[in-house]
Amino acid sequence: MQSNKRRLIILIILIIILALIGLLLTRKGQREILTSGSFSFVTSIYGLEKPLGVASDDDHLWISNTGMGEVLRYDNNAIKLGSIDAKDDNGEQIVFQSPFGIGVDNDRNRIYVCDYNWRGVRAFTKDGVFLFNIPRDPKAMPLNPELGWAPYDAAVYRDNIYVTSKDGIYVFDSEGNFQQHWGTKGDQVGQFDFANGIATDPNNGNIYVADTGNRRVVALTPTGEVRWLLGAPPDAPNTSLIGLPRAIFVAQDGNIFVTDTFSHKILVIDSNGKLISEFGDRGTADAQFDFPEGVSVTPSGRMYIADRENGRVQVWQISDDLPKIDPDLVVKFKSGLTKLKP
Repeated sequence: MQSNKRRLIILIILIIILALIGLLLTRKGQREILTSGSFSFVTSIYGLEKPLGVASDDDHLWISNTGMGEVLRYDNNAIKLGSIDAKDDNGEQIVFQSPFGIGVDNDRNRIYVCDYNWRGVRAFTKDGVFLFNIPRDPKAMPLNPELGWAPYDAAVYRDNIYVTSKDGIYVFDSEGNFQQHWGTKGDQVGQFDFANGIATDPNNGNIYVADTGNRRVVALTPTGEVRWLLGAPPDAPNTSLIGLPRAIFVAQDGNIFVTDTFSHKILVIDSNGKLISEFGDRGTADAQFDFPEGVSVTPSGRMYIADRENGRVQVWQISDDLPKIDPDLVVKFKSGLTKLKP
């Protein structure tokens, strides 16, 4: 009897070992496919609850873990350092309600966290020390009384902080003082409908906005003039090829990364509005997305994507070539491009 029990235990252990070997071989084969060439999936950060925003430099990663009302900090190896745990000027604990986009200010060693339900932006050092709230003086902002102000994302260029809201872009100086408001709510040129993601080109200050409700990407000059639009509002004669643009990021080489949440893809556009690549499909496996949100790319080519419904942030590496796409798709996207300025 004892001998039979020992054989059974050994058999069970062998079955478990074989199953684990099979799983590892399967994942190894999948990883080899994903990392072929110079554009590759690396890993994922799990244990998140509806992450919406990501921001990064070459040393840090910040994640808006929106479902848990927290902003998390990681190092460049995706090792968790903790969460932002700070007190405001009155000594009260800062509690995030709905943290979303995060802007990085490398020149001043800061980050700007947009909390859209709290209806404000908080400025911190990169280590999480509270600095000030944006706007400094809420009464100085000319707000639409029906819409109010709900900040979604922030971007920085030189001394300006650009923040998106329902009716366009609010411009602040580096200390959070209101300067200008660009746009109204609508679908015409110069108008926005729930603008979400915003990014600036570090080389020339051009601004790119994910105009979510209008299903388009809007390119602006540093002074707010519209350069081009890619996509079309829901009531337009031509159907937009962008399902729902949410986040946007301009890489060091000028390429523009846009998360198309409804299509579960990442679009890559050049500075003239031409589609140059796309990747992703819906699913739960490595390199698949389920309603992707925030995106960020470091100067060294490390890319982070908030994979909202999968409860994770994916980590990719861009070294050289992006995935090739069907030339017919490039032509279709070109038909949805409206150019207004060089």
